[in-house]
Amino acid sequence: MMNCLMSNMYVPSDSSSHRKALVLGLLGLVSFLAVEALLLRSFTRTDTRPPSWDQSIHMQIALDYHDALLGGRLGDAWYLAPKPGMPPFPPLYHLLLSRVAASADPDHAALWVNWFYLALLSVSIFGLAWRFRPDETALAAAVLFVASPGVQDLFATQLVDLPLAALAAAAYWALIASEDFTGWAASLLFGVLHAAGMLHKWSFFSYMLPAYWIAFSALADKRSAVVMLSAAALSTALTLPWYSAHLALLPSRLVQASADFAVPVWQAGAWTVYLKQSAVALGPIFWVLGAISMLAPQFPRRRGQGWVLLAWFVSSYIFWTIVPNRQVRFLLPGLVPLGIAFCSTWPKSVTWSVVAFQLLGLFNYFGGWVGPITVNLPYYQVEFFSNRPGAREDWKTEEILRLIEAQRDPSRPIANVTLVANDEYFNAPTFHWIQRRLGLEHARIRGVNSRLCELSEFVLLKDPQVGPAGVISGLPEAAAVIRNLRSWFNVAYEELARWPLPDNNTATLFRQRRRFKKPFKGKTLFYQFFNVGKVDLVDLELILGAWDAERSVYKTVGVTSRQADIRGLVLAGPKFELEGVGFVPVYEEGRGSAWMDVRVLRLERVRVKSLEVGADELKMFLAERVKGLEVANLTLEKTVRIAGSYRGCPVNAEASLELLDAPRRLKINILSASIARVSVPVSM
Repeated sequence: MMNCLMSNMYVPSDSSSHRKALVLGLLGLVSFLAVEALLLRSFTRTDTRPPSWDQSIHMQIALDYHDALLGGRLGDAWYLAPKPGMPPFPPLYHLLLSRVAASADPDHAALWVNWFYLALLSVSIFGLAWRFRPDETALAAAVLFVASPGVQDLFATQLVDLPLAALAAAAYWALIASEDFTGWAASLLFGVLHAAGMLHKWSFFSYMLPAYWIAFSALADKRSAVVMLSAAALSTALTLPWYSAHLALLPSRLVQASADFAVPVWQAGAWTVYLKQSAVALGPIFWVLGAISMLAPQFPRRRGQGWVLLAWFVSSYIFWTIVPNRQVRFLLPGLVPLGIAFCSTWPKSVTWSVVAFQLLGLFNYFGGWVGPITVNLPYYQVEFFSNRPGAREDWKTEEILRLIEAQRDPSRPIANVTLVANDEYFNAPTFHWIQRRLGLEHARIRGVNSRLCELSEFVLLKDPQVGPAGVISGLPEAAAVIRNLRSWFNVAYEELARWPLPDNNTATLFRQRRRFKKPFKGKTLFYQFFNVGKVDLVDLELILGAWDAERSVYKTVGVTSRQADIRGLVLAGPKFELEGVGFVPVYEEGRGSAWMDVRVLRLERVRVKSLEVGADELKMFLAERVKGLEVANLTLEKTVRIAGSYRGCPVNAEASLELLDAPRRLKINILSASIARVSVPVSM
């Protein structure tokens, strides 16, 4: 790739000195990458911490691909089920990780995949810098950026953001080498790299906004238009199949994910978030001098293309500031131009001094000898020597999961585990990943809801600190109920084991009590109004059957209600029969023996005896769930057919229902759909 991009370079008069600088620069780059490999080797031999939140999710996705492809289930690999609350991820990064997902040490093997992306990033920055300033400072530009704490943090974690930065730098190298889409080889290479970026993550386009303007401008000239359209067609052909197959789910999930940790963009503080985060990620000295250099860089060559680097940086900053979920790793691919502009602005003595400082920070990042050091300035707090050395920490995750597997009730198909914690190395995604890696099939880690831990055989508490303040909504209240020895929780659960954790907290595992006493002496319970989450029941009557003391459950419970409202769907006269029901009463404070609620501990089977859904109620439910939909006709026969209008546009659809086994699930097959009397392909 380097030969391709350097073929169009202008060769200065003193070509021998520049050849020497090129050779020495490349040797320096190789040495730098070798040092990075040695640091990673030392880190992987030392660090025993599990992957954190998003890292664990990426490792799970990689294992999903591995299992699907190994089993010959190509359809499952193509339509891989996204993780709860997450958009479906494009496949390329996870397909690479899938090669190591089933290895003996997949967490550390994934970091060696990162090393190849780090090499691509380093070479791409070197190539970009050489085009603007063909001397030894091309090496400095690469080291300034790659040695920064933010890049090293991505290097040592299983995230897709380092590959994005590498592919963005490589794509811009190809774009600038294409000379505004007049060169075929570099232009087609840009198309391939653009597709590779989009097949790593959907957000890759946000770093390419200046490239799209250049592509649009190329249409003004016939020759460049042909080249550009060919590159665009190549990129589209590579990306369209996956995106078209996942179009139905992707947009809504992206909007949901982008709203996390939201600070409204119209607040002044939103525009300073990345100023502060970037200073820590790049190092304060490099960040400040680099940002200044973007204002008026003195490129010795190709000054006419220098605006591309500024536009790359500014457009990325604006875009990711507008997105409510602001994390510096999202912006990092847009900060690549800082190193190139730095070396074309400041004297070489300053450049190499800052390079030395960045290298010192690189070694300290993995060594952790100094810092982080915080300096308080007016209106600003500066942090030097951010670091994350490897640590031998045992978070007891494997031990906890193995104990749950050994102590679970074998008569239950799964063992629900409510996790009352959300900390960096003690969270649901981390437990899910390690459970998958160990091949333990029965535990189902779930979070806390308004009813704490209903239907959970186990509860796992991290105490006293359940996690960082921004991500523990509802957890402190749940922990307080568990600590209260007079609460319903301590009637229903008993402590099974506890473990000391590396952060001086304690993990405590609780299990449902076995052979606890019958919760109610009578045979019938009646509630004029009963609420469970988003289910409202009117005139609810429970007829309690025989009590099974061995399993602490009622063998059967008959349930009748005059009306049920389930998420807005009104059902008339539902009748159910429940099997294997265990529960404990929740007493209202200050009212002695007055029941306020119950907490269901066990429910083995639900039989629906009868219920009625009125056509008008179903129409109202659909109109409420799909804003803008008006249902004119709805029929339930062998299939479900619906006709009406959506925001004034006629719509029709038909679907069939299948009850499948292994696993037991309801499948909805879309048979036909049309909008404005135009048939929509079922695949969409």
